[in-house]
Amino acid sequence: MNQPLTANPPAGALGPQMRRLRQARGLTLDALAEAVGLDKGYLSRLERGQKSPSVASLLRLSAALAVPVAELLGESLPADAVRVTRAATRPRGPMDPSAHAMEMLTEGRGPLAAFIIHPAAGFAEDGPHEHAGEELLYVLEGRIELAFADRSLLLGSGDAVEFAGHLPHRLRRVGTAPAAVLVAVARDPRG
Repeated sequence: MNQPLTANPPAGALGPQMRRLRQARGLTLDALAEAVGLDKGYLSRLERGQKSPSVASLLRLSAALAVPVAELLGESLPADAVRVTRAATRPRGPMDPSAHAMEMLTEGRGPLAAFIIHPAAGFAEDGPHEHAGEELLYVLEGRIELAFADRSLLLGSGDAVEFAGHLPHRLRRVGTAPAAVLVAVARDPRG
């Protein structure tokens, strides 16, 4: 009997990695199935760990997802999977207490943008701001006001708030003490 040769990936590694890579590329199971010439149901079972792929299927998936087979199996990470922004080289805006200052924590290549804002006492003249993705603010020090169209929130050190980035919002420091806010924006990987 001629049995298909299987790759025997590490237990549970292929399915989650395959799903992560597929979603990161904005592909549906239907689109991936069409690209690799395999059945959508079969790919779904691969992602759920209910099937083991043949070597031929692994090679097709590797090509369609543009990653080495080892990465597909979770045995290696892409070069940019871990990104470090060193404090000494982090881009910083001027630290002028009369204007918002910003320190970038990420380089902007991934699905997460993070920075520290040192807000001024007044709202920025170019606001309110809105963008795609979800936003999280965490007050590191001081007190701030976060204003939306129909409400304002006063937040102090240790307070956090999350909201949809498409909601127009503005930020300012409350009082004379310095304030610092960690901001993280999770961008939609599809653009």
